[in-house]
Amino acid sequence: MTTAMTHLADIWEGIADRIGDQPALIHGDRSVNWRDFEARAARLASALSAAGLGVGSKIAIDLYNCNEWLEAFFAAIKVRAVPANVNYRYLDDELIHILTDSHAEALIFHAGLAERILRLRPRLPRIKLLVQVEDGASAPLEGGVAAYEALIAGNSAAARIPRTPDDPYLSYTGGTTGLPKGVMVGLGRAASSMAFLAPVLGLTPEDVADPVATAQRNAAAGDQLIALPASPLMHSTGFSMTAIPALTYGGAVVTLTSRSFDPREACAAVERHGVRLLAIVGDAIGRPILHALEEGAASGKPFDMSSIRLMSSAGVAWSAETKRGLFAFLPQATLLDACGASEGLTYGFRSYRKGDALSGTNFTPAPGLVFLDPQGEPGPAVPGASGLMANSTSASGYYNDPEKTARTYRLINGMQYVAPGDYGRIEADGTLTLLGRGATTINTGGEKVHPEEVEDVIRAHADVDDCLVLGMPDERFGQRVTALVQPREGRAVEGADIVRHTHARLAGYKAPKQVLVVARIPRGPNGKADYEQAKAVAAAMAQPS
Repeated sequence: MTTAMTHLADIWEGIADRIGDQPALIHGDRSVNWRDFEARAARLASALSAAGLGVGSKIAIDLYNCNEWLEAFFAAIKVRAVPANVNYRYLDDELIHILTDSHAEALIFHAGLAERILRLRPRLPRIKLLVQVEDGASAPLEGGVAAYEALIAGNSAAARIPRTPDDPYLSYTGGTTGLPKGVMVGLGRAASSMAFLAPVLGLTPEDVADPVATAQRNAAAGDQLIALPASPLMHSTGFSMTAIPALTYGGAVVTLTSRSFDPREACAAVERHGVRLLAIVGDAIGRPILHALEEGAASGKPFDMSSIRLMSSAGVAWSAETKRGLFAFLPQATLLDACGASEGLTYGFRSYRKGDALSGTNFTPAPGLVFLDPQGEPGPAVPGASGLMANSTSASGYYNDPEKTARTYRLINGMQYVAPGDYGRIEADGTLTLLGRGATTINTGGEKVHPEEVEDVIRAHADVDDCLVLGMPDERFGQRVTALVQPREGRAVEGADIVRHTHARLAGYKAPKQVLVVARIPRGPNGKADYEQAKAVAAAMAQPS
């Protein structure tokens, strides 16, 4: 059995058969073992089938972090349906786009999100099944909406069926077009795509080749991998880089109960559950964890983080300063810093042990990395090479967008490669420096924000004549959304009002963290934004007087 040729549902079913009593999912005080994880997913799979959902049906998951997130994913892939992640921060138009673009036929959502979902119901004629997961919110079950637990209690387990490793799941990413795109990731390649984690987790090539046997052996030895994604499962760092690898080798996934990240809860969960893999999103999560550890030590009640074997990061820059601070509390751990894209590839990674020279910008190039010249021809990643980066991928393209797939995904030497638009350079010492996305996309705390979408909303404000949205450097989040706003003649603009205006129309992370009022937006003679000048203006205005 190899992960490269085996459907993820087949692997997880095999693990449940071998180590059923071991924990699989942990959320607060609620723990689900592998036997019940598989059984509950199988019952939910029956409910999906009864609703007419099966091979190729899209099942949208709009949940906060919880055990049900992973149960719903498992249930969908059991019947060869296609699960699709939904950002629970999305408001009406954003939700309509992703549910329409994905051709979703079922939507599983938390009760706290019910009002939003039900308001949009008339605009979603394709949806056959709405399933509500209770979360303590005062949201009565509406007619035509099924209760998650009632579906599990009222259905027998679905029979196991033959599957093909090419079955996909959809990983929606903000991308660089302003609208989320669903990346189609093959379930037969999903686990093996994270093989670079294996050495730091103590896994041999033989372990990777037979994950079911590895899970059984580790369970017998009391060496189960407990993983905690500190970021949402709706993002690839929490799901693809953490939950999938942990479960594929018979581990358990711990999720936090807070709806916004609580570093003290994360540290307490590490101590309580003996977490071995803690996954973060650069300084956006790493710095609050460091501060919580420092505060705990100063108060005389330090957190016990000795169980951590690996702390991994992707999505946002992880500074050398933060790594250095964390090593004071995690001297036994390996810190793994990775850079890649949701399109299913890794550009580079670098692992650190205490005492190593630290960096937040340099990586070891991932195997297979190439640079594409302006004609799209690949060149090797050797010192001095630079340009548009590409690498092999576990994905086959974007769902419902053949034109963008053709531009971004390509065959190189008979293998599927992807070039999402990131540029890099190989230094004289062979390390990779990530130069950034060629477009203007803002990456704030792992969330991608397309400036034009925010600009359109701000320009709709009655007092605004023109605006430009930029990503400015931010110590914690990598970049902060900054808006230069030009008021209409004779009008006054208040920054707080612009923020409120944007918050009411877009997910909160897209609203500007900083609003700078200018006499005129920097633009060239052709009307295009002068980003270089705009950033200089923003930097100067942000300086303390």
